[in-house]
Amino acid sequence: MAHDLSVVRHVADRVAVMYLGRIVESGAVSDVFGNPQHPYTQALLSAIPVPDPQVERTRRRTVLTGDLPSPTGETPGCAFHGRCPLARTLSEAEQVRCRTETPPLVVKDGASEQESDHRNACHFR
Repeated sequence: MAHDLSVVRHVADRVAVMYLGRIVESGAVSDVFGNPQHPYTQALLSAIPVPDPQVERTRRRTVLTGDLPSPTGETPGCAFHGRCPLARTLSEAEQVRCRTETPPLVVKDGASEQESDHRNACHFR
């Protein structure tokens, strides 16, 4: 387990991203870093500094807001729904699904052959 994603990118072949003890995305490092699917993975990767100052100043970061749920309580639905930037753009019915139905960790339709083991746990990505 590691928290320094810059190091993970260079020393691992596969990666699993966890949020509050649940895997929200997994796959080959090149797939997860090259095409992050889960909103939490996208936010994490947007926080990695870029060594080029010009690129660093102009890139878009995902800033998470909202309350962090209790890590000791069993959270129904997606554990990330209260902080998810994507959830804020969804219809009320879709938001209810996020709050009440735990998304499975699955390969999404349209995944390329090399991404066949790239999985994420989001109903809408």
